Amino acid sequence: MLEEYLDKFVMVYLNNIIIYLITKEEYREYIKWVLKRLQEEQMLVVIKKCKFFTRKTDFIKFIIKLGQLSIDLKKIKAIVN
Repeated sequence: MLEEYLDKFVMVYLNNIIIYLITKEEYREYIKWVLKRLQEEQMLVVIKKCKFFTRKTDFIKFIIKLGQLSIDLKKIKAIVN
């Protein structure tokens, strides 16, 4: 469903989708596109669980900020110990 756009402006892991772009205009357009694709596939979206226009988010074991990607040490602590 989103395969052709993976690592271009979208990342997917299980039931998590992250959309990333440089400009707000592109971001808005791709949010609409992704939501439309999910609807076409009859996939449920719980809007109250969604975050839009976020400058920082946790995704899998990473912390993503504007232009930065770092590992969330709290989430990998169990693996290390």
